[in-house]
Amino acid sequence: MTDTSPVRGTLYLWNDRWMLLGHLPANRAHRHVSASLLLGLDGAFELEVEGECRQTRAAVVAPDVAQALNPGQTTMLVAQLDPDSDAWRRLAGKLAGQVSMDLPLAEDLARMLASSDDCLTLSNNLAQFLATTDAPPLPLDPRIADICHHLREALPEKLDAAALAERAGVSTSRLTHLFREQTGVRLRRFLLYLKITRAMARWQPGMTLSTLAAEAGFYDQPHLVRTARDMFDALPSAYIGAGNFHICRCSETH
Repeated sequence: MTDTSPVRGTLYLWNDRWMLLGHLPANRAHRHVSASLLLGLDGAFELEVEGECRQTRAAVVAPDVAQALNPGQTTMLVAQLDPDSDAWRRLAGKLAGQVSMDLPLAEDLARMLASSDDCLTLSNNLAQFLATTDAPPLPLDPRIADICHHLREALPEKLDAAALAERAGVSTSRLTHLFREQTGVRLRRFLLYLKITRAMARWQPGMTLSTLAAEAGFYDQPHLVRTARDMFDALPSAYIGAGNFHICRCSETH
């Protein structure tokens, strides 16, 4: 059966998370650096995780795990949560080492999420959903939390692992191991993710990919394209080009 649902909705961007709300296109297997929280607000959807397909209404997928989504005609909320974010750490506690699991989604909460029309409302409604998680948050080493914050603020062109290790007070090898252990992703991949998130935030209609690559700190246009397809199976323009998706840049107070 051909999916005739229009591909439209809203992309909400914060510093440590982003969310898509609306009718989304299907995608092929890819690996997000962020954790994925996928909610079918008016029905089920098909989710593939590491080659295994299932129908679900709500699910979470850990960072850097191969996944593909086929939403069909379902209205979706897809929240991408940075591996150091409080929201993901809470869900990680519930996963308890699994790469993915289904979650309960109450109908009244699904309706509230579907009707969210601004950053603050969506953030508050998602917080209500996360509050239903009964597992304690997975703790994050303060040194890794500091490194994540520093990279997000500085967004260096190149990764200086030795300087970051000195900042954390550990050896370079210890830092790379600890970072992967705590977040589920490699340091270099985390920095690339921060850059591609910046690219999404700075993209404007009519902007060339070469300009966008320079704005976001990539070496060149092919580097941006490879990274986007690897992490999202799409370029930023696929979501917010041609007027299909409205973009909301949200402040941290929202």
